[in-house]
Amino acid sequence: MGRSVCVAGVLVLVLMSWGAYANQELLQLQTDDKQWAMPSKDYSATRFSTLNQITRDNVKNLRPAWTFSTGTLRGHEGAPLVIGDMMYVHTSFPNNVYALDLKGPDVGQIKWKYLPKQDPSVQAVACCDNVNRGLSYADGKIFLNQLDGNLIALDAKTGKEVWKAENADPKVGATMTGAPHVMKDKVIIGVSGGEFGVRGHVTAYDMKTGQRVWRAYSMGPDSPTTSTRPTRTTARRTRASPRGRAISGRPAAARRGAGTPSIRR
Repeated sequence: MGRSVCVAGVLVLVLMSWGAYANQELLQLQTDDKQWAMPSKDYSATRFSTLNQITRDNVKNLRPAWTFSTGTLRGHEGAPLVIGDMMYVHTSFPNNVYALDLKGPDVGQIKWKYLPKQDPSVQAVACCDNVNRGLSYADGKIFLNQLDGNLIALDAKTGKEVWKAENADPKVGATMTGAPHVMKDKVIIGVSGGEFGVRGHVTAYDMKTGQRVWRAYSMGPDSPTTSTRPTRTTARRTRASPRGRAISGRPAAARRGAGTPSIRR
């Protein structure tokens, strides 16, 4: 999983260095410290806010105002999002999403919840706990990576599913735990499973329709290392290479250095 997440991180960092690829709505939201619209706060991944209400002098006076239980007990590895008067909280498997009210007398109350039904057997495929590293937002949608390999777009106001795209197949050892990233009008995600011989890839989906726009593999020849072949909006199974033959307990793909790809254009 770590190798594949690294592959996704490398490509996203390259894309983030090109200002023309940023989403204009997120460029504005990242300058407002009352918002937390991206997993790492901004395109520079600073995770830093300039709000100064809490200082080293008054931090000792902090007390809980309200609490919320996510209902799951496994790893929580992503920050909530804050968009306007709403906080969006995600959980470990089964990757529930809650929208919590931050304004008025109902502060902390659930405005809507998304409770996906996933095959519990996919938990055995994840190498390093059943975690989820966060949500993303853009265009009035909340984007969620599910452990079972599906990318979900939810209406930020109602929680209703807008579209669903199948990006990974747990049957070949592929899962998804990373946070999606929004670049311009695309949602970009990676895949986990490098330790099982899964061929890593980074894929871009159309933000409005969920159709696959392109896919770049982490290893292999120039073609099809980068593929622009479009796919259907939903239920498209990832074509992953079979598991490599293991020597000394390590899959062949891992021995070939699947986690340290070169990026081709």
